[in-house]
Amino acid sequence: MSTVLTPGDGYGIVAGLGLGFAAIMIVISFITNRYTKHSLSSSEEFTSASRSLNPGLLASGIVSAATWAATLLQSATVTYLYGISGGYWYGAGSVSQIQLFAQNAIMLKRNAPGAHTFLEPIRVRWGKWPHALFIFYGLGTNLLLTAQLITGGADTIVALTNANIYATCVLIPLTVVIYTFIGGLRATFFSDFLHTTLIFAIILIFMFLTYATNTHLGSPSKVYDLLTEAAKNYPLAGNAEGSYLTFRSTDGLVFGIIVIISGVTTVFMDQTYWQRAVASKASTSVTGYLYGGTAFLPVPWAFSTAAALALVALSAGPGNMVVERLTNPGNVAPAAAAALLGDSGATLLLVVLFLAVTSAASAELVAVSSIFVYDIYKPYVNPSADEKTIVKVTHFAVCGYGVIMAVLGIVFFKIGISLSWLYGLTGVMFSCGVGPVGFAIRTKIGNKNGCVAASVIGFACAITAWIVTAKEYYGVVNVTSTGGTYPQLAGNAAGFFISTSICAITSFLWPANYDFEELRTMNFAPADVTETAVVDGEDISTKDPEKIKAAGGEVIPVNNLNDASEEQLFKDFKYSCYATGFSFVLLCIVIPAFAAIPKVWSKSAFTCWIVIAFIYTFIASFIVVFWPVWESRKSLAAVAKGIFNDVSGKGFVKA
Repeated sequence: MSTVLTPGDGYGIVAGLGLGFAAIMIVISFITNRYTKHSLSSSEEFTSASRSLNPGLLASGIVSAATWAATLLQSATVTYLYGISGGYWYGAGSVSQIQLFAQNAIMLKRNAPGAHTFLEPIRVRWGKWPHALFIFYGLGTNLLLTAQLITGGADTIVALTNANIYATCVLIPLTVVIYTFIGGLRATFFSDFLHTTLIFAIILIFMFLTYATNTHLGSPSKVYDLLTEAAKNYPLAGNAEGSYLTFRSTDGLVFGIIVIISGVTTVFMDQTYWQRAVASKASTSVTGYLYGGTAFLPVPWAFSTAAALALVALSAGPGNMVVERLTNPGNVAPAAAAALLGDSGATLLLVVLFLAVTSAASAELVAVSSIFVYDIYKPYVNPSADEKTIVKVTHFAVCGYGVIMAVLGIVFFKIGISLSWLYGLTGVMFSCGVGPVGFAIRTKIGNKNGCVAASVIGFACAITAWIVTAKEYYGVVNVTSTGGTYPQLAGNAAGFFISTSICAITSFLWPANYDFEELRTMNFAPADVTETAVVDGEDISTKDPEKIKAAGGEVIPVNNLNDASEEQLFKDFKYSCYATGFSFVLLCIVIPAFAAIPKVWSKSAFTCWIVIAFIYTFIASFIVVFWPVWESRKSLAAVAKGIFNDVSGKGFVKA
């Protein structure tokens, strides 16, 4: 695909837009620091947003965290390769993973309310060496996800503008480090909201262009006819009648299974998801994750159904070759943007993909810096570190990982590793950690020796299954063969199922019967301060911090105390289990089963599918765009009043 934009356009967006966006985030951080009670000099605020996020903003942040450049690029690619099932499997499998994490969020709040990372409870419960092993799994997951992030973003910018790949890999982290360094996790959530808003805007633009206004397409009926013609000229191997309009796709089904297993690995082992759980209010964390998961579905599904199918339709055959047939499926999204909107489409997609990269990169910076500070520096290097030192080390870690981001992007480009290969490798290598982490944080029966051994055995089995399947299936072990669908499926499945099975067997046969009270008091102030902090039956959250200090110790952070009772949290946990189970059965079993009944869809069925996609996208956009603004209306009004009073010299009270 020839570039439709110039290198100058690429540098202008990466450097100009990046620095401009960083400036906006810095201004927002200044306003937060000056006109609200949240202080950026606090380590709790920097890494955990003072554990005060409302569910709407949390849902928006979750959608943003799950929407990387790779999400849009990969979903468009698999829809181009597997037909209508590809993008749907990407979305449906991801919804189940995100909603499954709602249970992790609530159990973290119940069992370790003072935790900053998912690794801290493992250290307290299982000790130093298991903690070190899971630091490897956690940081390894972050490194691979960061590699996907920078590789996918840089490749897209280069594909659209022919900008220098090395400069791109350096400029992307640079702008992110600037505003993350200053604003911390709360700045990440603000960028998440802006990014999510733009994501849904571009999805709706692509959908209306493809199915309503484009001269060559313009309706589901016309698109259907062209997709039928494309199946005759360019049939899809493994699909019924080679059609793009069928759920009877072998490769599509296998991809769906990989998404489910690999995605579970991502949400369990990626600290960015746990960071959002830490930052949320205990009373609303389940709501945020369930709605966030629900709202994520149209991102890969609706986007790819519009972009990828539009590109197939526009190159349906010799008589309808509006654009050339792609030789590199990895360029589907950029090619579709250029085909539908020309230069403006390429620019719009580039802006959205760049913001996806910066938003996710900011989250990764905070996540990795949190692991470095709370799982390496504070427990093993300087246990007596004070608040000021922790903030300094966190800033150092943010800058250091920004450099590593740039290096990772350049290294993987030089050795020729693709985005899809990295996507599969994440699950192959670290799906072995899902079961042990779940047993450590969610159950009292988790057997230390069994779970640690399970992770190591699962890791070895995953690598073995991955390599052996590549050898047996393709006859050779190389980057191409190990990136194949079936080797990645074998590795993902082996690591996850073997490790989780061993955890379950050892924990049920030799239960630990762990007392979570040890975790529930983790990171709290000394007991004598706790006792003096409750006076006349009043909760600590109502007391003057200065009085608590005078009692003989540091103040217990109010945000370490859950704002919901144990009974309510357990009800939320059960509700999330039912909701997640219902979503999984509906989205991953019932709908695909019914969709696969017809060998090839009729025109009316396809039209209905598109109408449902439109309706669902509008509902999701309300959840992640309008709801966060509505729930924060009082705070926004208070901040606006504070700014006005400050400017007019009347003085102000922090909101």
